[in-house]
Amino acid sequence: MQKRELNLKPTQMTRFGIGLHPFAASLYPMSNPTPLTIGTRREPFFDGHLIEKLTRVSHELIDPNPTSVVIPFDEPWEGAYSLYCTVIKDGNLFRMYYRGQSAIKHKESLCYAESHDGINWVKPKLGLVPFKDRNDTNILPIEGDQELRLTHNFTPFLDRNPQAKPDEKFKAVAGNDKHGLYGFASADGIHWRLIKREAIFRDGIFDSQNVPFWSESEKCYVLYFRVWTGEGYHGLRTIARVTSQDFINWSQTEVMSFGDMPQEEYYTNVTEPYPLAPHIYISMPSRFVQKRRWMNSKQAKARGVLEDREADVSDTVFMTSRGGSAYDRYFPEAYIKPGIDPQDWVGRNNMVSLGLVQLDATTLGLYRCRHYASDSCHLNLHTLRVDGFARLRAGYKKGKVLTKLFTADGEQLFLNFATSAVGTVRVEVLDADGQTIEGFSGRAAPKLFGDSVHHPVKWSKNRSWSELAGRPIRIRFTLSEADLYALQQQ
Repeated sequence: MQKRELNLKPTQMTRFGIGLHPFAASLYPMSNPTPLTIGTRREPFFDGHLIEKLTRVSHELIDPNPTSVVIPFDEPWEGAYSLYCTVIKDGNLFRMYYRGQSAIKHKESLCYAESHDGINWVKPKLGLVPFKDRNDTNILPIEGDQELRLTHNFTPFLDRNPQAKPDEKFKAVAGNDKHGLYGFASADGIHWRLIKREAIFRDGIFDSQNVPFWSESEKCYVLYFRVWTGEGYHGLRTIARVTSQDFINWSQTEVMSFGDMPQEEYYTNVTEPYPLAPHIYISMPSRFVQKRRWMNSKQAKARGVLEDREADVSDTVFMTSRGGSAYDRYFPEAYIKPGIDPQDWVGRNNMVSLGLVQLDATTLGLYRCRHYASDSCHLNLHTLRVDGFARLRAGYKKGKVLTKLFTADGEQLFLNFATSAVGTVRVEVLDADGQTIEGFSGRAAPKLFGDSVHHPVKWSKNRSWSELAGRPIRIRFTLSEADLYALQQQ
């Protein structure tokens, strides 16, 4: 895990009101004199959006937990170069789409799998597209694929636009730099048709998994796609974005920025709304390092690596965005490293599939490609706590978290937190001047312990969160052997 920590000196602690008597006046610097409006949205601590000050508290990116192989790419039409997976939650059904390809010169296929729990997957024998003498395949037909090579990076999504037509419940894009990106629609997620005979967008290179979705927060379609920093295929692979109201006519291209991070090479973008807080987009792109070898050719051949693919290495990083042309690389280090398995130290491995899924009330799942460019290529499931990409953590010594100024809303405050058996989370509310609010601090401040992804905060003396509605406030958390993941007003 990666950490960010801010330890203030005693004089600074006094300046910011930390350690003062709870009823003492404690003025805080007005970094945001206009209160943030977060409404009743869930606000995970994935970035610094809501954080004003940390004292003896680390801000950590958390490694997801690897589990078992969920899909081996072991059919003759799948194989070593199967990639660019997309997972869609459609009611009680999980749908997975991916490219099947056994060798670079072999035909690519759009493959399909299903699951009812996100863990146990089946490849249905659809009988729609034969492969040699086999008709029991899980290959989907794609209109226009023969002449346009559209199965290379076919990326669908469930269209949540309230104006979407019933026969366009699902949409998708696929294409390349020669022909551009084509748009597709489907009523059932199985039978796909071209929206237009011509490309819907051309201003890009597209030799990657290009990601479209309907943004509930921006009220438009958004497309994140591959471009290069130079002309054509020169420079470094990076990410650009456009928007549309109708999925056909698109805005001018905006190349994404990454804060103060130096330019790195991103092979994919894997950008999507976070399911529990869709106003925040999470992105887990593959970071590509060309010509960095972990093993030599002889070692790679002995391990079954094909076609000199060991010449590069790659890992996964974590970014967020709240719309617009900027990503926030708040945690600059790798999110998923290649690990101990030598066959994952091969370029284009460790790619995270598009489609973070909620497995149950407390657990999220993501899928990672492993052993790419080997006959044992497969997908692993990784799990994490709800909101558990990052946390605010204090050890045995008490630490403090001060939020930025925001407008109180809703009738109750909920927290996603966990403590040890002796740990506590204390919650105090401050006004716009940094002074504690009577009834919401001091002895009235709740001291929570336990483990919950959505725990109501209850105040003593029958005080209600709704009393604060419309007021600009800050929250001061005091943590001891505790982790804090998210807050939400409801």
